[in-house]
Amino acid sequence: MSIAQLLAHHDFSATTFTLDVPDQWKQGRTVYGGLSAGLCLQAALPHAQDRPLRSAMISFVGPSAGRLSVDAEKLREGRTACSVRARLSGEAGIGVETVFTFAGERESAYLMEPAPMPERARAPEADAETLQFPEGAPVFTRNFEFIWAGGGVPFTQSDKPVIRMWVRHADPDARDMPIALMTLGDALAPALAPLLSTPTPLSSMTWMVDLLTDHPRTRDGWWLLESRADHVRGGFSTQDMTIWNTDGACVAKGRQMVTVFG
Repeated sequence: MSIAQLLAHHDFSATTFTLDVPDQWKQGRTVYGGLSAGLCLQAALPHAQDRPLRSAMISFVGPSAGRLSVDAEKLREGRTACSVRARLSGEAGIGVETVFTFAGERESAYLMEPAPMPERARAPEADAETLQFPEGAPVFTRNFEFIWAGGGVPFTQSDKPVIRMWVRHADPDARDMPIALMTLGDALAPALAPLLSTPTPLSSMTWMVDLLTDHPRTRDGWWLLESRADHVRGGFSTQDMTIWNTDGACVAKGRQMVTVFG
């Protein structure tokens, strides 16, 4: 069931709603973090009044299981920006707490372009072969298509704490939804995974995303995702995250804290 099918009967003007998420969107005992964040964004969007998403701060408080409840409230609206809090709760209590800031571009005398897409990471061809994950991979990955684009391979004790892949929703109807990019933005394994010798439980604690354009667009639903770890110590890892479109334009930057249970 894609996000398009999951929200097929959703009232897109609703800022509060409940739903059951099928097991195919699970990551261990909880709902996959990207979908949790996407559902919070869906509840926040009616408050934005067509202002584009500029920044998101996401805290994964606890496991999201059972029937889920999502609600959003406007914190403040000014002349240029609107801030909205959204919360997802499940049978165990609060699962995800978020704050979204919506703000459009405006005239400015200053310009500094973000990092370009890596030269070797070329946009996928129509007949490009997608990855087939081994048995035991998180079930939520079946909702996406992946093409390898460089970095280390998870759980191979590599010296490359970076993962880079092209990712898109498997269902074409899901690719242009307002929450599509947020939903797939956390689809990669944590960047420290290649450093590990065996599969080890990993869990996102926080995730911050900054959108660099009002209306991110790409071709055929493909986005290039890169996660790069810069610190691993004491059971935690921090990583930078970048998203480019098929034209090589950087559309989002992120930062994440990951827990390592090993």
